[in-house]
Amino acid sequence: MTIMNILYGSHTTLNHFSQHRTNTNILKLVYRIVYLALNHPFTKYPGPVLAKFTNLYGAYHAWKGDIHLDMHRCHLKYGDRVRYAPDRILINTPQALHDIYGHGAPVRKFPGYQALSSHAANTLTMSDKVQHALRRRVLSQAFSESSLRMLEPAIRSRVDRFCQFIRDQRAPEEKWTTPLDMARRFTDLAFDLMTAVTFDMDYDTIQEPRFRYVVEVIEASNIRLGVLLQASGLSFRGLDKLLFPGSAKSAARFVKFLRRLLHERLQREKTDGRDIFSFLQRCKDPDTGNGLSPRDISSETATFIVAGSDTTSTTLASLAHYLTGSSRCYRRAAEEVRTTFASVDEIHFGPKLNSCVFLRACLDEAMRITPPGGASLWREVEHQGAVIDGDFVPAGYEVGCSIYAMHRSPKNWEDADRFLPERWIERSRMTVGQRQPYFPFNIGPRSCVGKPLALAEVMLTFARLLWEFDFRRAHDDEMWWEAGDVDPAEYVLKDHVTGQKEGPLLCFRPRIC
Repeated sequence: MTIMNILYGSHTTLNHFSQHRTNTNILKLVYRIVYLALNHPFTKYPGPVLAKFTNLYGAYHAWKGDIHLDMHRCHLKYGDRVRYAPDRILINTPQALHDIYGHGAPVRKFPGYQALSSHAANTLTMSDKVQHALRRRVLSQAFSESSLRMLEPAIRSRVDRFCQFIRDQRAPEEKWTTPLDMARRFTDLAFDLMTAVTFDMDYDTIQEPRFRYVVEVIEASNIRLGVLLQASGLSFRGLDKLLFPGSAKSAARFVKFLRRLLHERLQREKTDGRDIFSFLQRCKDPDTGNGLSPRDISSETATFIVAGSDTTSTTLASLAHYLTGSSRCYRRAAEEVRTTFASVDEIHFGPKLNSCVFLRACLDEAMRITPPGGASLWREVEHQGAVIDGDFVPAGYEVGCSIYAMHRSPKNWEDADRFLPERWIERSRMTVGQRQPYFPFNIGPRSCVGKPLALAEVMLTFARLLWEFDFRRAHDDEMWWEAGDVDPAEYVLKDHVTGQKEGPLLCFRPRIC
């Protein structure tokens, strides 16, 4: 056999092997498609055609920022059960909400959440139930009623500064301020609040632009993270960083800021201990006596900055939108605040603020219509399988409820698309079993540990705004609240893990007391 024959024969063999491998891969792909379409456990559930075959359907809508809206559209089109990915189903019933997220549910945090934590796991990302319970038990002490009282001076000082900033936007000869983009202004306030209560730092982004980039890089980096939550396979060999280079760079800038923040905080030798960081350094588990490591504290406080700032700013902006879109609700909320408090000094955490039941109803209704995060919180079924609202789901598959879709379902809520705060006053008289499903902070063992802080910040801020100012949308008449009532349009967010928002544009006038 000549050398050429040997080489030619080897080439033929290689071609044959390559062709065989290609044919095998094609057969595997065909088998996979047939299996997903005809033999998969979720075949019986309707849903978008593309979602049956790839997670990229959800990833695309996460990239667009309309995944919460799409989930709602799917439920309206296909019903309460929707196959939203090859191995995932959405269920939009109150029973499913408790079966998936309630105490004792046979599910765990699905692995995709690891995309949100590149270093140490935190309460948002850890899947181990025992470790999560231990961590939550420690963290919850930082948000107790006594802890909120400790944090209140820092919160009130930032709200004072915010109100003064609004006053300063009025020219001496004018009654009203120039139009203010409240999404931007509330974002600055929320960032100042969270850095103050978490690290006892004073960045004053309300007045100073130096650190405003931090919120911008958080929003940019979350576009990539939102996509990875739906299609974690895109992180293979750094593909996600190639697809979203700007988002990846933004994430790196935030990490750099956070390291600087932690370094500055640790370098301060003397503090009065009135921040969450100090509290977590001292806190111990009441049963085990164990505390948190520096790495754990770093991971948790980073989550507080991102999630806490977003929840507070989004709720403030949406509440401003809905109140200035309904003259009836604005008049009632303003009257309630102005008759409850005799002076601005009386507005602080406590019974009087809690007695503003209509303002709180407006807050709850704003979070129902426009929850800060509206997509599904996916859960992976554990090894024994799970029965979710009567349907058996095998182990390893993923289930979830869309917060936005649950809150806007006409089966769950009467006049679901209307802003009607009065429903919450009626709801407070109902038994737990009679109440409609509502979970902007989630429910069960994974509910948001920072909920008391977020609600207290929003209530205090709006009580101050309603007491100190009249306010209106920039295009409205000066006495708009005396006009007949109309239903406000929806305040629409883009959902990229956190809520990206614009407006409303408001003008303020200091009250004549």
